[in-house]
Amino acid sequence: MRKILVVLLFIFPNIFIRGQEYSDKTVTVGEDIFLPYLKGKVFNRIPKNDTNYQKIFGLLQSAEAVGKTQGYEVEAYSSGENLFGEISFIPYMLEGDKTVRARTASSLKIFFNDIMMLWQPISLDIPNIYYAPIKKGEFMGYPIYEQGGVEKTIIYKSTTPLFLPVSREEYLMALIKSEEEKQKKNGAPISSARMSVEIEKTYQELLKTDKVAAEEFKQQMKGFKNDIAENNATEDLVSLYRKELEKLSPLARKKQAYYAIYAMEKYGNFSGLVPEGEQGNATALVKPNDKAFPMGSRDIYLMVVSWDLITPQQSEENSPRLYQPQNNFGFSLTDDKMYELYNNQVLWKHIIGLVK
Repeated sequence: MRKILVVLLFIFPNIFIRGQEYSDKTVTVGEDIFLPYLKGKVFNRIPKNDTNYQKIFGLLQSAEAVGKTQGYEVEAYSSGENLFGEISFIPYMLEGDKTVRARTASSLKIFFNDIMMLWQPISLDIPNIYYAPIKKGEFMGYPIYEQGGVEKTIIYKSTTPLFLPVSREEYLMALIKSEEEKQKKNGAPISSARMSVEIEKTYQELLKTDKVAAEEFKQQMKGFKNDIAENNATEDLVSLYRKELEKLSPLARKKQAYYAIYAMEKYGNFSGLVPEGEQGNATALVKPNDKAFPMGSRDIYLMVVSWDLITPQQSEENSPRLYQPQNNFGFSLTDDKMYELYNNQVLWKHIIGLVK
């Protein structure tokens, strides 16, 4: 009998392994109850006209992490405009006596031909000037950049640069334009001198009716004026930016802009620009190259890939690049599967092949 069992284990090992995988036991992690034995479902919610993402999802389904799910559900959807798509791995949980999908998921996002989605603009008021991204590594031979704690892989095959340097003059002129528009909308800022006149006028009016209230007002406004003096320049920002620009030589104006948050305190530059030769800890500013590839094309010239894990092991990272598989249940189950997908080189060679 023992020999027969050994032979069966050798010939049919998957019978016993899968019997363990499909155990009907729930798993408790912290206060959450998971259902790792439950056979998963795959939902393709991508519109038929979104041909780019339909192709990519078709390739993704060839991977076991997507095509053979257990303990989690796969959901794919897209913008319907051949611009953006996302695939989520959502763990199954037990709430009371009901099977539910977890409220969070491991996910993969893919953007097409959208330079604007790459990085964080320096200001929402100046949408076309960006902080230059920081390279953190490579994925399948393509650069991985990080900004704001988010890693993005840039799959782009052309030698034409995606981004161009922003000159100091361009940056300062953009700041001036932005501030002028704010002033048109909200009115010019009140100067310290004008504010003092208005406070004194109010104080004199109060003296006529209530001397005690007038003195209280005077003391309160004294502290207020001190705060204003400490935290605001007597000149408006437009004037300050223009002065910075006027100080630059014609050659210096054409140099690339470098920004640092400490520039105002250290160099007196309200723009955040650092002087030439002081770029050490500053960040270069760049702008999108709108001639990098044909805009509006349905062909894929640029693919931006980002990952989002539920249980990143390093707080500043949220990608499978530094993830170590947990081989566990709970939320780490779908993170492990996303890590598996990340490392499927054969799959990614096919996906990268879709980029022109």
